[in-house]
Amino acid sequence: MASKMDGCTFVWEIENISHCWLSTGERIASPVFIADVLEDTKWSLWLYPMGYTDKNCVSFYLRREEDCTGPNVIKVNFQLSFLDKNGSFLTKETVFNWNFKKRNAFAHFIHASREKIFVSGKDEFLPNDTLMVQCTIWSKEGTPVKPKLISARTVYKINRRSFVWKIYEVNALKSGVRNKFKDDLIEFDLVLNAMSSFSRKLDIDIISFHNTIKYFSFKMAVINSKGEKEDSGAQEYFTDNLKKGGKQVLFFNKTLRGSKTLALQDHESDVLLLDCEFVSSNGTVVREHCGSGVILPKSTTLVAEREKSQNTSVLIDALKFMYKDGIRSDTELRTPTQIFPVHKNILSVRSPVFRRMFSNDMKEKNCGYVDITDLEDDTIHRMLLYIYTGTLEDMHFENACKLYAAADKYDIISLRSRCSAFLKESYAPPMRVKL
Repeated sequence: MASKMDGCTFVWEIENISHCWLSTGERIASPVFIADVLEDTKWSLWLYPMGYTDKNCVSFYLRREEDCTGPNVIKVNFQLSFLDKNGSFLTKETVFNWNFKKRNAFAHFIHASREKIFVSGKDEFLPNDTLMVQCTIWSKEGTPVKPKLISARTVYKINRRSFVWKIYEVNALKSGVRNKFKDDLIEFDLVLNAMSSFSRKLDIDIISFHNTIKYFSFKMAVINSKGEKEDSGAQEYFTDNLKKGGKQVLFFNKTLRGSKTLALQDHESDVLLLDCEFVSSNGTVVREHCGSGVILPKSTTLVAEREKSQNTSVLIDALKFMYKDGIRSDTELRTPTQIFPVHKNILSVRSPVFRRMFSNDMKEKNCGYVDITDLEDDTIHRMLLYIYTGTLEDMHFENACKLYAAADKYDIISLRSRCSAFLKESYAPPMRVKL
């Protein structure tokens, strides 16, 4: 006989959280969920990315909805926590015997410092720029043995563009070199100015922007002769910044240590390569639900563009877990530095090349591994994630080029098309400066 549910666990993921435009005291609410094991009461979480009163803290609260069924007052225990990508606790707080009324139904909050979440602990708190929080509610003594799991996802929709700006004859560069860029929400010029013989600064000249824009950010890195990126800083702009008008200045002071530092790998000299990325958003938020349990739609001015099928979301999560944990894998992809446990059937269905390897009389069929020496570990990981789940992690121009080559090698047509579309959208023709 199956054991009875004795609590409710709600897991909420917020994607692209680092590009959130909310101010201190402004919150985003999770979808409402029903805890049917707690007299069908309704609940939600309220998250304050810039803090409720303290801008240096990220905090969230448990809230009982006003239109809630059940008794006027219900006594519960609850635990609020921040999770890592594997669902382990990063920080948590437990409260016992808290009385929730139908009105004024906020509980004790949990918080963590913004510096820890967005800077020093970013790899733990924000894998793929996704914050994951959890709330468990129960009514009996002790801790729940078998809580019902409910999960939801909120996505800050953004437009992300990346490009490489190639500037020739940089040592003789005069001030005022411009390059124009735009998307659906904003148009701006990048202006490279010479401050001295060995120093440059980059200004952003905002030309125009759509009246719905909420957020704009820009970051830049210098690409050296080894192809390595040297971060040169980033800047964010919110609605008030943009409405002030005039030139928005980004000070990127970069000492030029001679042509060898900045030369291309094909031995072109006196060339400056700037790896640039800008992100814009009009405030659209997509709210999805997945997992078991019931999540109610909430009336909101935020735009809900789509809802994934519950079954599809659960399947994607299961396949992702299967790939990352290598559950019952029957072969491996090997590079000089890493081993990827994989499943022949899944690779064969997605790639004709892998299918031939594992079906015909080839060494890969029997030796238990496939050697790959011409692809980077990160590229193989991205390819496998797509093979298993049909999803792509945060894409940039450089890794999209490498992923396109991998898709072409293994004849993964849909992945090749996705990469091609991304590259066409992201590509900006290099600007050649003649002095």
